[in-house]
Amino acid sequence: MRRILLAVMLFTVTIVAATAQQRPQYTQYVQNNYLTNPAVGGIESYADFRLGYRTQWAGLEGAPTSFYASLHGSLGNNGGNSNASRGGFSKQNKYKRAVPHHGAGMLAMADKAGLLRTSTLNLSYSYHLPLNRYLTLASGISGGITQFAVNTQNATAFDPGDPYLSGGMQNATKADLALGFWLYSPDFYLGISGGQLLRNSSDFAEGGTISQPHMRQQPHFYGTAGLRLQPNANLSVVPSVMVKATESAAPAVDFNLRALYVQRVWAGISYRHTDALAVMAGVNLNSLLDASYSYDLSTSSLNQVSAGSHEVVVGFKLNNRHKVICPTWVW
Repeated sequence: MRRILLAVMLFTVTIVAATAQQRPQYTQYVQNNYLTNPAVGGIESYADFRLGYRTQWAGLEGAPTSFYASLHGSLGNNGGNSNASRGGFSKQNKYKRAVPHHGAGMLAMADKAGLLRTSTLNLSYSYHLPLNRYLTLASGISGGITQFAVNTQNATAFDPGDPYLSGGMQNATKADLALGFWLYSPDFYLGISGGQLLRNSSDFAEGGTISQPHMRQQPHFYGTAGLRLQPNANLSVVPSVMVKATESAAPAVDFNLRALYVQRVWAGISYRHTDALAVMAGVNLNSLLDASYSYDLSTSSLNQVSAGSHEVVVGFKLNNRHKVICPTWVW
């Protein structure tokens, strides 16, 4: 019975990854909203380099594993106001203001779920335009390629004549396009973005003898909002929410609550509707390095066969001339 259950789970993981939620899922996107919105690129005065690894539904055969490397930085932002972020939170932080500048970045992701492997490489450009002393609007665009590969040789076929399981390895390489907007201030942010927007107009396939509808790109849409509350000079509390939607799946909602103490240590919880409850924590070690960890406990029937999900993120603040320890705009 357990072998049958695992087979069903493996099949479900592959189909969901291929048709509904093609992009990898991360709990700690609250630390790196650049993953879903290219407008965030270059928001800080330094270059932000991050490495993330996630193993989902530990203990379940064929469960997703994901890795990413992101790098983005500003062009023309000297960080003149960044010193305000070194001396603790205060009312004066409300008078921080961004300066007009450009941003550039790159994102590489690799994801494996069951029989499906996905690799993505994107380059991005953004522009940050202050609307007044308090509000700044950033717009961004990214483009690149995504390769899908399904290894049908490892599949246990109920129907040996199934044409989708012929050919051994089926590959498809597709062009990718993402657009996003990010409105931010010292106290809140609002973001909206879309990924995989090109559909199939520029797709081309390699290998296999049939069209692969299970590899067709699904547009993904994200809406994000966060608010920073400061009960005192040493504590910052950040509630946030994200809504994710695709054409073939119902919208999903994430609720997050994080607390940051003296700009060094933070902890939080996250709830993914009908999916998982997560705890997360991190530390800003110095002006170069920060690290964080999260653990997801599934709230669905998957908790009967998995030991939860683990995610680790390591970040580096490169060319950090003002020795910023806690990010000024990404909190």
